[in-house]
Amino acid sequence: MPMLKLKVYQENGVWCVEDPAGNVVGCGKTIAEAFKDFGENLEAAIETYVEDNNIDKFHISGIALRYALFDWLG
Repeated sequence: MPMLKLKVYQENGVWCVEDPAGNVVGCGKTIAEAFKDFGENLEAAIETYVEDNNIDKFHISGIALRYALFDWLG
């Protein structure tokens, strides 16, 4: 099973969680809020870029994210 390593940091009092490429980011006042936001953003990215097979409408960065998500999901 592939492993997704995340970057977790605090900046100006805001916690952030992001994937190594910075494609999916979640932020919040607490680390728990940041992880919750990250999960929601990851779910939205999967719905947008993985479940939709019409890649002609995606910008090149969206296509790159699509393939990154496929790698993460195994």
